[in-house]
Amino acid sequence: MLLVFFLLFGCTDRAADTASLVDSGEAGSQPAPERPPEPARWEAPGDVDTVSFPAGPQAGDPESDRVILMARSDLEQATVVVMQADGDGWTEVARQAATRDPALRSLRVELTGLAPDTAYNYAFYAGDPDAGASRSAVGRFRTGLDDTGFRKLTLGATSCLGGNEPWPNMRAIATEDLDAFLFLGDMVYADATTLEEYRADWDPVMTTEGMVELNASTATISTWDDHEVANNWTWDEITPDRYEAALTAFRESMPQATGPTGGIWRQVHWGRVLDVFVLDSRSERDADIGQYISPEQMTWLQEGLAASDAAFKIIMTSVPITDMSDFIGTAAADDRWQGFPEQREEILSFIDDNDIGGVLWIAGDVHFGMVATVGIPGSDGPGLHQWEVAVGPAGSTPNVAADLWKNDQTHYRLLFSTWNSARLTLDPGTMTAQVDFIGDDGLVFAGSTLQL
Repeated sequence: MLLVFFLLFGCTDRAADTASLVDSGEAGSQPAPERPPEPARWEAPGDVDTVSFPAGPQAGDPESDRVILMARSDLEQATVVVMQADGDGWTEVARQAATRDPALRSLRVELTGLAPDTAYNYAFYAGDPDAGASRSAVGRFRTGLDDTGFRKLTLGATSCLGGNEPWPNMRAIATEDLDAFLFLGDMVYADATTLEEYRADWDPVMTTEGMVELNASTATISTWDDHEVANNWTWDEITPDRYEAALTAFRESMPQATGPTGGIWRQVHWGRVLDVFVLDSRSERDADIGQYISPEQMTWLQEGLAASDAAFKIIMTSVPITDMSDFIGTAAADDRWQGFPEQREEILSFIDDNDIGGVLWIAGDVHFGMVATVGIPGSDGPGLHQWEVAVGPAGSTPNVAADLWKNDQTHYRLLFSTWNSARLTLDPGTMTAQVDFIGDDGLVFAGSTLQL
């Protein structure tokens, strides 16, 4: 990924020594309420069984009344006990069977009928919970807001796990009881052609402490980039069977709903505060016709943005859409939106022309952290008033090209190569997004407040 960057600027096996950068932007009027405190974690009966549940519990794509729960396991069935926050404690609200398709690696169940904006704890049991059965670790998630909800939201995000296990920055942010966590892809660096080979790449990732602890701490919303299939892959190089094997391994590893056409792109709706648009920026590319995403995905995105009444619209694109021509010229442009100028201009101009506010692009892939305007200030291109945040790498080789940028910061407010996970605090009262980057020591080393 972006090998050209490393050839041009070199690489390093450790994070750059980045100075603390905290930038305050001008906010609006009345801040939204904070989230109320949650009870201490449920003390579940039974012994933790890391043989039956080696990757622990996982939750994905939370909405106001539902969530998907998963656990990597060889068991054919388990019982999920679900506890709902009730004052200072927990009340059991469900016991549900989670089953495993024999062809898949994970137990899975979709919970419905949940209360909005509510904390839940849960655990998978290998047998009868009342008869001393062993269990997974306790997981936590919080349902999304419904149309009556209005408060600050706190999300996490990262990409590009690579080395640096057990990902200390992910372990640190897992302690914060986030509302949700966004994965922007390159969670594995697969060197595989068959399903079993892809699983062999996923297994150590899913059972490493940073991933286990993060998955148990909050629900995730995930997309993929190229390395979940193959480095910079195209359809000329990948057979349909290999693609399906990679897709199966991804879906049995990261809990997610199926998109409207059966693919990865989909929307997660949290009432009038947040809509998350999860893009698939890889599997629909066709460079011969300048297609970065399919016409169906483009129409879905445009219609969803236009119809959204949420204060914030996060667009998860695994590869940045920011115009980086002033930074790296055309290096690796054909691997990101910049190399597909017609579609890039189409979506950015659609947002500009329709005066769609509250848009925040979140990306990964490039192995550096960034807060930037999508368009270059002073240019006549679209996206001049749109912002993008590049998150990670959590552990992949940092791209030190970012540390060489010494020019005016009106375009790149922050640019650095340090290993990180980002914390995003969205305030619908002031329409600000506070972006804080957390390093391996658990401390914020860079931050910026964006007025959206």
